[in-house]
Amino acid sequence: MTDPVINPDPKIAVVIPAKDNELMIGSLVLLARQYAGTVIVADDSSKDRTAEVAEQAGATVLHNSEYGGSGRVAAILAGCRRALESGCTAVVLIDSSGRHLTREIPHLAEPVLEGKADLVIGSRNLAGRMGIPAYQFDETGKACAIPPKPAQFVATDPGSTFRALNAKAIALLDVLPESESFEEAMNGLFTKRGFAMQEIAVTLRDQAPAKDADNLPLYKGQKVAVVVPAYNEELLIGDTLKNIPDFVCRVYVINDCSKDRTQEVVEYYASHDDSIVPIRHEVNKGVGAAIVTGYKRALAEGMDIVAVMAGDDQMDPAFLPELLDPIVAKKCDYTMGNRLISPAFRKGMSKWRFIGNSTLTMLTKIASGYWQMMDPQNGYTAISARALERISLNDIYPRYGYCNDVLVRLNVVGFRVINVPHPARYGKEQSKIKYSSYILKVSWLLLTDFLWRLKMKYFIISFHPLVFFYIAGAFFSLAGVLGGLYSLHFKFIQGHPIFVPMTLSLLIFGFGIMMLFFAMFFDMQQERMTNGWYA
Repeated sequence: MTDPVINPDPKIAVVIPAKDNELMIGSLVLLARQYAGTVIVADDSSKDRTAEVAEQAGATVLHNSEYGGSGRVAAILAGCRRALESGCTAVVLIDSSGRHLTREIPHLAEPVLEGKADLVIGSRNLAGRMGIPAYQFDETGKACAIPPKPAQFVATDPGSTFRALNAKAIALLDVLPESESFEEAMNGLFTKRGFAMQEIAVTLRDQAPAKDADNLPLYKGQKVAVVVPAYNEELLIGDTLKNIPDFVCRVYVINDCSKDRTQEVVEYYASHDDSIVPIRHEVNKGVGAAIVTGYKRALAEGMDIVAVMAGDDQMDPAFLPELLDPIVAKKCDYTMGNRLISPAFRKGMSKWRFIGNSTLTMLTKIASGYWQMMDPQNGYTAISARALERISLNDIYPRYGYCNDVLVRLNVVGFRVINVPHPARYGKEQSKIKYSSYILKVSWLLLTDFLWRLKMKYFIISFHPLVFFYIAGAFFSLAGVLGGLYSLHFKFIQGHPIFVPMTLSLLIFGFGIMMLFFAMFFDMQQERMTNGWYA
């Protein structure tokens, strides 16, 4: 076996409590030996080959029969005592699961080695954007107040098992109880004793994004950007930015000429994270225009997938991978959240909001030709770069209703759309949509979009006779309605029998409705057919 040790520090010892981890323990020991002079595996009655594999990898192995105890805590104590016998200055505790990155061992041990801390905790909540100190307003609302450090140490990740200790701290571990809250009890005891404690940002192995040649994070090989439109979101934009996953390599925050201090908050976070890009509109152009600005910037910088998350912290970042995965797998080029699929998912949505969404969903199905689509008002979306390059960004509706307009444009060029169910999340945000006027405006938009789609998709780009069914259906339906009104006039104003004109009007109207149903049926069939990019 080739020895991979590269300049290990003899002042660092690594202790790994282990039980039934034969598949992971060997590589973990080899990796830890690159940084530590001593690696100790305290085996807690493993029934597999954990101890044998660890020993072959170069670790000092302790068995519970040797240290007279059992359980994880007893293994930790035995390992720490043996580590001190090696003459080390800092002992680093690490899980045998392999979830911790061994390359962070020196960083964790550094404050202990320099005598600045008795205990160093590796915090998963300080890494990436989560580690940016929260932006807060003072009581007057006129100044940025970064909260001062508390007088006593307060851990942001008190249960972290990735930590470094010195001999002084290890001497106190014997008084701690054997329990699942061992780490929390350690924090409390050391705080009472006045020990020096620190936290250092660490990243779990499954949370560390891959990087490209330019050191940009990748999501399954794709460069992902998030566009965040914001208008008067000074109170919520900070939470939105902090929670965006670290695999996102660009966050374009489009401040649509806010009247509050949104820009100041965004620039504060951008000063701590180069991936956050503030963009300001000098005049208010609307949420659709703000998103288009972000789309254009993402294309210019070579992003592969672009998601949209509102600046009001309403969209849960935990569901972002579910929007990205169908695009990465090339199952579609546009994904959109769906809150309407179950009562549990739309919990918190007002009844009026649900009725409005349902109405616009039906109208959007007809206008866009995506008959299986739901919840088109949901702004939580992701789109591929190739789809953005095909649709005309300059023509997208600039205000609320842009998402409906985008669907129509995607359908014309034949891109697939997939719904991704996710629960609604309502909190402190206040909806800026006035549904009384919004539904009327978007309904008119959908009518014009519908006519444009028929012209472009079924006349100019290709041809389908369903256009004639739509035209005939609209003509005869309108003729039937007008005939019915005339029949009423014929009866009650002129005093003539109503049977013949009303019967004829109903037949014409029924024929028109039948033609419209035929047109919709053919339109639905087109959605199921492979076309456009999928031909």
